[in-house]
Formats: sequence, structure tokens, C-alpha cells
Amino acid sequence: MLTGVHSDGLNCKKNRPKRTMSSSNEKQWYALRSHRAFALETPLSGRCDEVFFPKETSHPTEGPGRLRAIIPHVMFFHATESEALSLETESQREPASLPTFRIYRNIKGDRIQPIPESQIRLLKLLTANDTERCEIYSKTDFKRGTRVRVTGGIYAGYTGYVQRVKKNKHVLIEIEGVCMVLLPFIHPDLLEVLPPDSAAIHHH
Repeated sequence: MLTGVHSDGLNCKKNRPKRTMSSSNEKQWYALRSHRAFALETPLSGRCDEVFFPKETSHPTEGPGRLRAIIPHVMFFHATESEALSLETESQREPASLPTFRIYRNIKGDRIQPIPESQIRLLKLLTANDTERCEIYSKTDFKRGTRVRVTGGIYAGYTGYVQRVKKNKHVLIEIEGVCMVLLPFIHPDLLEVLPPDSAAIHHH
């Protein structure tokens, strides 16, 4: 289960490594923000390849559990760039056939920002029902610490930054322009220190 907060900004953070521009005909993952995400999930699922909307059931001390978004107002969908932009435009027309949403942009704001497949796989892994609890944070909550690569276990190959959170050291991995995810405890023997001037937080 994941809990916590994320960035409300729809532009990606500065100092991000350059990425090769993808073809507008290539299927990619994109992150969107909508205050009607639950209402958007079903109609959007019928209009693109796949929708990933991380959710969890809260467990109050009294009464039934309630379904809630793990990253508030955010979901991910798989489409070409042109399809994604067309759907976004359609959601903002009057009358709209889809609940209104906005796709996260790059730092310049001139292109929608693809989310690497590896980061979607990580989110799916972390939000599975049988995984350990971890947390989501805003990108601005932390300064970058020691850069490391996980060398073993289910998170092997992912790179991120070691940060002290609640008195314990954890590895934080960025979901492109959206949020930071905190991995469950990983033994130091499974962490390889990388050069500080590295580029992306990614998975090989």
C-alpha cells in the first residue's frame, strides 16, 4: 500500500536529463490529473490501450472501507501522443464526452511527458495487494542524496537516491514529473553506489 502526497504541478522538474523525443505514433504511458478521476476511469479505458489507476481500500476503525486513489487525482494511460492530446482536448470541450483532465507536460510545457514503462512497472509492483507498505512524496520534499542502484531482490536494476525518512534510510525513485516513491527497506549489501552526476532515475 502506498500513502502520502505528490506534486500538483503539471510540468516536470528542472535539471532532468535530456530524453530522445518519441514518435507521435509510438504508444507511451502518460500521467493525467483530474478531480473526477473515478468517473474518468471507465470511459477512458474504452478509448485507449490501458488505464492504470492506483487505488486502495481504507480501513477505518468503524464502518466499511472506502476506495481511494493512492496518488490523489492522478492516473496513467497508454496511448500515442496524438491520441492522448486528442482525448485531453475532447475532455475540455463543451459539452464534454469525458470528465475534464490535464496531461502532465515537460519542463518547457511544449510536449506531454511520457512515463517510462519501467516506472509504471514499479508502481504496479508497489501497489500490489501483497507488497509491503511504502509511501509517495512530492518531488520537492527531498534534496537528492547518494545515488544508488539496487542489485538484488524484486527491485533489482532500479536506481534512485538514498534519503533518511522517519529516522530510517530508504531509496527514493522518481515517477517522471509526478511524484517520488519510497521503496521498502533494502539491505545496504544490495545497494551499489553510483556517481553523483548521474542522469536519470531509471531501471535497466
